[in-house]
Amino acid sequence: MPDLYELVSKYKPDIVWADMVDDMGPSSYWTAKEFLAWLFNERRSWGYRRNSNIEDYLSVHDIISTFASTISCGGNMLMNVGPTKEGKIMPIFEERLRQFGQWLKINGEGVYGTVPWSHQNDTVTKNIWYTKREMESEGTVVYVFLLSWPTDEVLKLGAPIPSQQTEVSMLGYPDKFIWKAGTGGQGINVTIPIIPWNKLPCEWAWLLKLTHITN
Repeated sequence: MPDLYELVSKYKPDIVWADMVDDMGPSSYWTAKEFLAWLFNERRSWGYRRNSNIEDYLSVHDIISTFASTISCGGNMLMNVGPTKEGKIMPIFEERLRQFGQWLKINGEGVYGTVPWSHQNDTVTKNIWYTKREMESEGTVVYVFLLSWPTDEVLKLGAPIPSQQTEVSMLGYPDKFIWKAGTGGQGINVTIPIIPWNKLPCEWAWLLKLTHITN
């Protein structure tokens, strides 16, 4: 038990996995109930907590940011909500789930069926993550996760190497973006147009689609 308390308090693991077999003794021998009670009452828990504050919950931007960095590295993300003892989902959980679903409805092309690219994040600009898919008509398609809207009119990406056939677009937006190859043909500089807020396809994060790149 002291080891378990130290493990949780000092190293703060995301998951404590209880993996035992019947012949290892009953739960009373391992004082499992006491440990779980301490874990639930004293530590941050995924379960429903009546006394939680709004600051205790991840924003949808935080969720999408974690999601983008996770799938770009080939991982899966478990998005958990804690129902009440009556089995009800609280409004804040419902809001997060609906927001995330709304975002996926626009950007699912860059998520479902994609795999990690040779670069997980960008070498020049921060808060940029990548996924890719191979398509017969468009070659290697790379999806660029923008976790914050660019402050400059030109977005510099160091990882993609374009070809003459490369096209740049944004999922959910009808027009193509203007681009130029970076210095020495390395990287790509994308001109970000002025888009009215009510014309943006989604909130929180945006996906660029790059086709016919060479790497």
